[in-house]
Amino acid sequence: MAGNTSGRRPQNKARSRGEIDRYHYVDRDIYSRSDHRVSASPRKKRRKKKKGGAGRVVAVLLAVAAVAALAVAGGAGALLGRLDRPEIDTTQYEEQPSAAPTWSVLSDSSVINILLIGKDKGDDGMSSRSDTSMLVSIDTKNKELRLVSFLRDLYLEIPTVGKTRLNAAYANGGAALTMQTLENNFRVNIDKYIEIDFENFALVIDKMGGIDIDMNAAVAAEGNRNIGSHWTEGVNHLSGKEALYYSRIRATDSDFGRTGRQRQVIEAILTRFKQLNILDMGSVAFEYLPYVTTNLSDGDIVYLASIAPQILDFGQETMAVPNEGTYQDLKLPSGALVLDADLEENSRMLREFLYPSGEGEG
Repeated sequence: MAGNTSGRRPQNKARSRGEIDRYHYVDRDIYSRSDHRVSASPRKKRRKKKKGGAGRVVAVLLAVAAVAALAVAGGAGALLGRLDRPEIDTTQYEEQPSAAPTWSVLSDSSVINILLIGKDKGDDGMSSRSDTSMLVSIDTKNKELRLVSFLRDLYLEIPTVGKTRLNAAYANGGAALTMQTLENNFRVNIDKYIEIDFENFALVIDKMGGIDIDMNAAVAAEGNRNIGSHWTEGVNHLSGKEALYYSRIRATDSDFGRTGRQRQVIEAILTRFKQLNILDMGSVAFEYLPYVTTNLSDGDIVYLASIAPQILDFGQETMAVPNEGTYQDLKLPSGALVLDADLEENSRMLREFLYPSGEGEG
């Protein structure tokens, strides 16, 4: 296998009491220290969960879930036509970053990699940026669902832009530049994506009758002060407008807390969606799918819908990039704080994570 520098796979460790699960982390600041420096020592930590969490990520693929449900009612063709599927070209961004390893890009026909991009409007209400970049890797051979969260403050070489934060890739070239930036730097195949527009969640949530969100006291108080809500610590029933505000709160912690809340809202939407009957599912999906952008083909979607019941029984593993101990906090001349990662170490760990036992082909 080209570029596989080690046959070792990071050891799975059970999460000890009090240890943070970074993938499902909400309402706290992670990887955002103004004066802390972490050496790039090869400490490897990742999370592994079996079966219980897989359904949440399958649910995030709302387009797939909707098509699967509507196929039963004979309406899949009409839904597929409502998806936004623009032509994208990633080849214009292919280049070798100076700090990245020169290994070939790994891929495997039994592994499906899909980048989930959560899109939000900029502070001017006009520009767009990606606040969430999460790779969903479906390993049909080993029956594993692997999730990788790429932190937005990763300091990477972005084609046509230069070295800057990862989320600048979307602002300058959309999904195509985001996928190719990750592929260039970490040497794993990423050519499929699903993009979700947070701006239009309110319409969908109201059509479903609202969603239930579990929140802490600080977030509840923040909402009550700013939008006149009547939230309390614990589970609250939110309208579409309230859910959109909740997903944008950052004053109580940080942007990382905000992205955690966005994932929480997505999961709540799909939890509610799965409770609907087949006709209501169709109505909601019909309204929502125009807000989903993807380059998945009809064949891709039908295939994913057909294996969705199997994926629910897959084991689940999670990883955050950069991995702990493989980056340092860096303050740029502008004063911005970024995560300067050891790309070779993170690339090696990611390749071993997605393609265990050297199964990928480069």
